[in-house]
Amino acid sequence: MEMGIAEMPLALFSTFAPMGAGAFAVLAAAFLTTTFDKDDLRKIDRMTLVPLCFAVFGFIASFFHLASPGNAFGVLAAAGTSPLSNEILAGLVFMVAAIVYWIVAMAGKLGAGARKGFACVVAVLGIVFAAFTGAAYMIDTISSWNTALVPLEMIGFALVGGGAVGVMTLGLAGVQAKLDGRFGTSAMALLIVGAVLGIVLAVMQTTGVSGMQNYVMNGADVVSGVTMWMACGAVLLAAACVFGVMAARGKSMTTFGVTATVLAVAGILVLRVVFYATEFSVGLAI
Repeated sequence: MEMGIAEMPLALFSTFAPMGAGAFAVLAAAFLTTTFDKDDLRKIDRMTLVPLCFAVFGFIASFFHLASPGNAFGVLAAAGTSPLSNEILAGLVFMVAAIVYWIVAMAGKLGAGARKGFACVVAVLGIVFAAFTGAAYMIDTISSWNTALVPLEMIGFALVGGGAVGVMTLGLAGVQAKLDGRFGTSAMALLIVGAVLGIVLAVMQTTGVSGMQNYVMNGADVVSGVTMWMACGAVLLAAACVFGVMAARGKSMTTFGVTATVLAVAGILVLRVVFYATEFSVGLAI
């Protein structure tokens, strides 16, 4: 696990940023299914700062991975030709859209239709960003990461982790009693689909390393060393889904939402550290 822990800045980035992005899918679901009055909308808009802070914290953490923060501009300059640059560009597009949405909403300039449309656009951009975050690891020289499972896994993390953040945000806004029953169904679907994608694909990607080998590492040994951590992360994420579903169904939304969010952070972070611990370079292959 030492290799994974050494990549903690990236692990934090790929945990918090997609969670903040995914939360907008739940907020969009709330606006599409429930009619809120102006006071409710003001409360939700104030609490929308929570998922934004998750995303911002993730991006701040990623800067510690660079030898110099100024290198971020060099990475962005290669957009369209580099998976990493595409990831950064997708993240910036999402962040700009999310911040503009929040500012305009806080200013009271969004009508009901415009709010629904804008929230859906931000939600889609958030999921696209999560997919690009996973796609950035599909590198030819690292066989253990070069699989379509990785971006799908990241989408799963964004949905289940973001789902937890989203229901927590609505709970903190105090609009639990106003939510339409259809919201609970849609939020539950996002959480469950996200948990299944995140857990199942993370396990598949990790166990797939067992058949790999190079001059310095044996895949079976690596998988054996991270199995306990992988199981721990999977259990934490499954528990986050359970608490998130309970919150979505209107049972103490704030308490269960906060619990789900804490469990999701822990579960996704552990699984991301496990992911970085399974790096296998083709250049060292036997």
